[in-house]
Amino acid sequence: MLKVTVVVGLSMLWFPASAFAGIPGAELEAMHLRAPAWEGETVYWESSILLDAEDGQPPRARLARKAAEVLAVRAANRAVDLDPARDVRVDGTGLTLTVSAPHSIPLVGKSELYKEPNAPQSYRHRVGNENQWLLYAPGHWFHDHNIEISYRVAPNQNDPRVVSVQGELPRTRKKLAAGEPLRLAVSGDSISTGLDASHTANAKPDQGGYVELLAAQLEHDFAGKVQVTNRSVAGWSVANGVEDADKLLELDQDLIIIAYGMNDVGRRDPQWFHDRLGELIQKIRTCCPVAEIILVSPMLGNAEWIHTPPEIFPKYRDVMQSFVGPGIALADVTEVWTWMTRHKHFLDLTGNGLNHPNDFGHRLYAQCILQLLPR
Repeated sequence: MLKVTVVVGLSMLWFPASAFAGIPGAELEAMHLRAPAWEGETVYWESSILLDAEDGQPPRARLARKAAEVLAVRAANRAVDLDPARDVRVDGTGLTLTVSAPHSIPLVGKSELYKEPNAPQSYRHRVGNENQWLLYAPGHWFHDHNIEISYRVAPNQNDPRVVSVQGELPRTRKKLAAGEPLRLAVSGDSISTGLDASHTANAKPDQGGYVELLAAQLEHDFAGKVQVTNRSVAGWSVANGVEDADKLLELDQDLIIIAYGMNDVGRRDPQWFHDRLGELIQKIRTCCPVAEIILVSPMLGNAEWIHTPPEIFPKYRDVMQSFVGPGIALADVTEVWTWMTRHKHFLDLTGNGLNHPNDFGHRLYAQCILQLLPR
């Protein structure tokens, strides 16, 4: 599997979630984490690369939903703001945004998507072609190539409904509503460490990963503090989570997020994933019988990468779904990503080109999980 260049160690942290990645209340509200991008009349700060057609045509960005009106466009790294009335145009489908004015946002050429073996910013290899490697740029490269668009959604789109969550968490919701402290533990891979969010990439606006966003939003919405134990490690599979369960459960946790799959789908073995996940859940049930669990299915990986076969992700999500029951809920990020990429390019949502979300992608994770914990 992919070896990332940034190694994130085990973390066991406790401080006010509003301090995570320096999230002031006003900035947190501007993220609209309580307004899922797949619902409502407005989409806030949806990301897209500017893909250069390389035929003299203006660069284009893609929208997940049909836009009636573009409200704002900016570089994801805050380097420039575009005038939505002057600098951009939505085509007749409402799904493609053309940038016509000169600007400093770098374009991504189609010729950059596939590389020679061992070329800079590449990783092996493309499905069906061992001699073509894929664009791989962890850190802030994709962030620097992203724009973010806020737009009012055209009415009567007849979009398919997104079932983003299943199950209920009555004990957690009761504690939050009462303003009691909440102990939140996370077992996951590099996505749960926040890799390739702008905070870990040392880029503006210094946004943290989804765990930080989730904890910050819960503290913003409820009176209680959120104590976070994040045992996620880059490169881990669910089998590592099983091995680490005793340390994960050293504190008496209230809510546990289990977020694996991205580093497991390459095995192409849903039964193996089911058995390991069952072991981890059983360890939690034995040690912390009252703790509630959120299973977070992964975003999609690059469909052209050999380690992330697209047909396997729904099968692993279905494994997670099979465990939903009393005190165990599912945040179906796989479904959200599938829905978002109906009209968007995979690279519009990635932070490294292969298997990590960008800032907007981490917000999608948080938006999905927060559906289980309404105000």
